[in-house]
Amino acid sequence: MIAELLETVLHRVVEISSIVLELIGIYVMIDAAIRGFIRWLRHEEDGPQLEEGISSALEFLMCGEVLKTATARNMDDYIALGAIIILRFALAFEVQWELHNKEKKLKAERMNADSAAALEKSENTSGKEEKKPE
Repeated sequence: MIAELLETVLHRVVEISSIVLELIGIYVMIDAAIRGFIRWLRHEEDGPQLEEGISSALEFLMCGEVLKTATARNMDDYIALGAIIILRFALAFEVQWELHNKEKKLKAERMNADSAAALEKSENTSGKEEKKPE
């Protein structure tokens, strides 16, 4: 009797918790998409915000799926949950890889811009020094 009650409570807690985590993931993904779309409309630099939002959303979604493994009853449930987790993990990995490459590219662009500014400044400084003796 108590075991059945505890099992029922566990199922309800896991069910509610996984739904809440999935809703949070959906909210985070929609928020990141809307912010990215607004930046795109304004022709602003994309930055890593969209990828970070998608990555965070996928982590929430995966947490919801992992919780469901606590109440899986048979092998079919485990196979379905495992497939979902693998797919979401692959998506998260791809997003992280893309984010890493975008950050590396932005860093290189900033370094090039800084180098160009420093070169221009040194040319302006040396040009002024050469003009003074005349």
